[in-house]
Amino acid sequence: MEHTNHGHKPRHTHRPLALAALTIVLLLAARLDARPAARPGWAGQERVVARVYYEDSRDIARLSDYDVWEYNNIGERYVLVAVDGPGYAALLADGWRVAVDAPATERLSSPADEAIFYGDYRTVAEVYADLDVAAAAYPQLTEPLTYGQSYCLGRGGCLTPGGDALPGFPLRAIRVTNEAVAGSSTIAGESVSRGQKPVFFLMANIHAREITTPEIAMRFLDLLLDGYGSDADVTWLVDYHEIWIVPTANPDGHWLVELGEQEEYGGLPFYQRKNAKQANFMDDIDDCSAWPPSGGDHYGVDLNRNHSFGWGGDGSSGEPCSPTFRGAAPASESEVAQLEALVRALVPDQRGPAMDDPAPDDTTGLFITLHSFSDLILWPWGHLYVDAPNKAGLKAIGDKLATFNGYDSCQSAAWDCLYAAAGASDDWAYGELGIPAFTFEIGSKFMPDYSDIDTVQWPENRPALLYAAKLARTPYQTIHGPDALDLRVTPPGPLRELTATLDSSDNGNRPIAAAVYTLDVPPWQPEAMPVPLSAADGAFDSPTESVVGQFDAALLSPGRHTLFVRGQDDAGNWGPVSAVFVESPLLPPTEWLFFPAVVGSVE
Repeated sequence: MEHTNHGHKPRHTHRPLALAALTIVLLLAARLDARPAARPGWAGQERVVARVYYEDSRDIARLSDYDVWEYNNIGERYVLVAVDGPGYAALLADGWRVAVDAPATERLSSPADEAIFYGDYRTVAEVYADLDVAAAAYPQLTEPLTYGQSYCLGRGGCLTPGGDALPGFPLRAIRVTNEAVAGSSTIAGESVSRGQKPVFFLMANIHAREITTPEIAMRFLDLLLDGYGSDADVTWLVDYHEIWIVPTANPDGHWLVELGEQEEYGGLPFYQRKNAKQANFMDDIDDCSAWPPSGGDHYGVDLNRNHSFGWGGDGSSGEPCSPTFRGAAPASESEVAQLEALVRALVPDQRGPAMDDPAPDDTTGLFITLHSFSDLILWPWGHLYVDAPNKAGLKAIGDKLATFNGYDSCQSAAWDCLYAAAGASDDWAYGELGIPAFTFEIGSKFMPDYSDIDTVQWPENRPALLYAAKLARTPYQTIHGPDALDLRVTPPGPLRELTATLDSSDNGNRPIAAAVYTLDVPPWQPEAMPVPLSAADGAFDSPTESVVGQFDAALLSPGRHTLFVRGQDDAGNWGPVSAVFVESPLLPPTEWLFFPAVVGSVE
């Protein structure tokens, strides 16, 4: 489905305002950068984005009560923090080296173009409407699910401190799989029973202001549905895997971001990060009534610091107005508790209770949460500065996914990566269930030009997400085997040649030892009959090999068939499956006969 303009009211022209804001920003930057660092008394109220320099990445945890953006310049050792004048002065008084980042401040103060949100980005209502359209158009492949209620919906609606009525939203997911293929989960109302198919779980927008992430999630949904039947890899993924998508895990927060576009609030989206909960009662009162929301001072709970695993540590705050406020207790927020319950229902617990218990090599399932920004792929631990028990597998998968989008792959809580984040989604999914779990920090802005999504962000992340879905059956094992690439069936006619390239250069770089194809069912199915393929140069002895085989299409039943190909390295690691369609217009034979290029036994 192509996302189109949904006919909202024409937006105001912000060019004069943007020019005036830019002038103020440049003058402000000149004043601030010219001031001696020993003068912390500047009392201006204008918000700026400051570079805050550190000596050790663990020092960043001391900034948990500030609006620290999801960016870390490792080379120059600084993070970006949005602050007003008193906040800037407080950083100086605390001994930080601080300087205004003028380009980032400009992005904070002015829209990217005249239609930064409603004209292009989807609102929560539009995201949900598009889920309904997808479900109606592809009923055989989709099953929508309401897995809970947002905070505001659960209490019958909320009023913002400014008096705006926020009704709240259902928490919605959509399952993509072909139910006609056995093994799907069972959905009855709002309950889910686990099936036998491996699960790839993709969620977005747990941080409200990261509005590009629902767009990426929805494009992935479109890719799966529009590609079914025309793309062989997409088709087998939808047939034999379950792919779950939560396009916005924080719909109340997203609504608050949208609210800033109203004329009375100045026409720019609010930088709300958290959900919409006011009544935290940390001191038996509503603890934060900041209004309107600013990046560094707003009410709500940071849902990505509220998960029940690793809650309460570095990178989270106990201050209710802080952007990283973790909530009163682990999984205290309905959005988090109900998300955890959904994932638990789909994926078995495969890791022991001790922090150093590794998940087994044959663990099934894979989890990705989409954030912005920094061009990073993060893996656990995020709440501890130690290696996760499955670090080798997590790193191998993260590094491989980064070959597609060009991001840096690293452990979040590491000196050369980002910073600590206790109570985050990826730590919970891996820590509790043992599945590989990753955070994608997409792009270089929270709210880029809408055109960036289709020109940069989606093209970069499309192949990474598809590959992650391919790995979901046994990710810790499959990541070490070679990829099957460039599958081709030539020429048209009865005798066909199947060619492919097996490549392990980014998957362990071990020599290829074998390659097989199967017809119409993937190789793990009991009825599959693997047929060997041969090395085109006569010997398997390199990490990259061209392989070839032949079969007689005249002996196939008429219609479309699927050939599944996978390779094995010399350590016995089988890689991900790739597939190609082949058409046979001829009458069905009485029996099938294959002509592999080499004949031999394949385990």
